[in-house]
Amino acid sequence: MIDHVGGMDRAVVLPAASCVCRQAEAVKSQLGAADCLVVVWNGRRPASHTCATTVLRDGMAVWIEFPTRLGAATARNHGVQWMNGRAHILAFTDADDVVHQDWLSELCAPLVAGEADLVGGVLKVVSGGRTRTITPGRDYWYRQAVFGGNCAITSKAWELLGGLSARVGTCEDTDLAWRASEFGLRVRIVPTAIVHYSLRRGIQEWRQRVIWGRSSVALLRAHGLALSRHLPSLPGLVRDKRVGGFASNPLIAGLGQFAGQWWGRLFDTDAGPLVR
Repeated sequence: MIDHVGGMDRAVVLPAASCVCRQAEAVKSQLGAADCLVVVWNGRRPASHTCATTVLRDGMAVWIEFPTRLGAATARNHGVQWMNGRAHILAFTDADDVVHQDWLSELCAPLVAGEADLVGGVLKVVSGGRTRTITPGRDYWYRQAVFGGNCAITSKAWELLGGLSARVGTCEDTDLAWRASEFGLRVRIVPTAIVHYSLRRGIQEWRQRVIWGRSSVALLRAHGLALSRHLPSLPGLVRDKRVGGFASNPLIAGLGQFAGQWWGRLFDTDAGPLVR
């Protein structure tokens, strides 16, 4: 168990591979005088001068170019490394989403109060004409998960866990939460910490879900869990996407994730790092 953090200093680490202006403005509106936004650009192409200038114009953010390696996990780790222990609380979100009003204070409240070591918020998505709230569950019937685009952790807990692992691909958030539980840390979900999530469509949704499927295989292997027992079936995947609303097209999303699972089982035998 991690002791109560001393202080209110917070750093929001924001990996970006596309325009980050809208999300950066939403985050900066919630920062206090002792807080900081760290944008880590690790896209395949250089960031536009306009985007970087917009993010930096009021002195509330820093901009880090990190083109060496793609992937949210390595970008987030690099942003935390740049902070060099200056923040007591580390929060994470993504460039293509938008944080809700009071997101940062709601998300960090249990950490400030010493009631948790790692916290996760919820996602709001528009799917099929309805707005749905997606709450992180107990993935693969194992342990509590968090969303990488809506979570926060004390710096002490981060140091203990050694940051995010790129070895499990885009399941680095679930891996972090599972390892936190293994260390006896307190993982809590904050339903009032809301991020408006942008669902991908068409070929982008297919590609994303294939990578998620591959990452789920790497995650289970990394934790020594049987693939045959814990990987969901194709009907289960499609049903989950349809009922939960966490997909633009449940069939495409389910098929993509199922294809990714089989790709991972057949070809990703070393459970090495994946990129998105």
